[in-house]
Amino acid sequence: MVLVALVAGAAGAVYARVPQWIVSGHACSDAEAAFAASLGRDPILVQPPQGISPIRQQPHERSFQPCEGNADNRYYGGASLGFDLPKGASPSVAEIEYHYRSLATAHGWQVTRPAPGELTGQKTIDGTAVVFHVLGLTPPGSRKPHETAYWVELRYAGLGSTRYLLTLEDTFR
Repeated sequence: MVLVALVAGAAGAVYARVPQWIVSGHACSDAEAAFAASLGRDPILVQPPQGISPIRQQPHERSFQPCEGNADNRYYGGASLGFDLPKGASPSVAEIEYHYRSLATAHGWQVTRPAPGELTGQKTIDGTAVVFHVLGLTPPGSRKPHETAYWVELRYAGLGSTRYLLTLEDTFR
C-alpha cells in the first residue's frame, strides 16, 4: 500500500512539472503569454461604462493562451471578462452599447452589430488578427431569470494569424 502511494505521488509530481504544451499538444511561447496578457489590459476589457463593474466571480482567468485549451480541446487565445448588468435603468443597454462602440472606434476597431445585444469588432494587433465580442446585452424586461451579466471577449487564432474569429463558431473550426 505504501509503495502504491509513493508511485502515485511520484507520478503526480512528474505530471505537475510536465510542460503544458506536452499535455495539450499546443506549444505556447513567452510571446504568446505576453500577447494574451496584453489583451487582458485592452481598454475594451478594462474600461466599462460608468456604473458598471465586473462580476464578483469570473468563470475563468481574464487572459488565456491557446495552449490552455478549452472544454472541447480546441484552441484559441484571448481575454474575457463578465460584467454585472444594471438592475435599474442607468446605464441603459443602449448606453452600454454606445460606450463600447465609441471606445472601440476610438481605438481603431472596425465595429459591427451582428445581432441584438451584441457588438463585434476586428483589428490587427502586432500582426495578429483579433476580434472583440460584447454579448449578452439584454434589456431588463426581456432577460431570463439567470441572465445577470454581459460578457466582453477578445480572441485570436494564434500569434501572427490573419484569420479573424468573427463568430464563436469560427473559433472552433
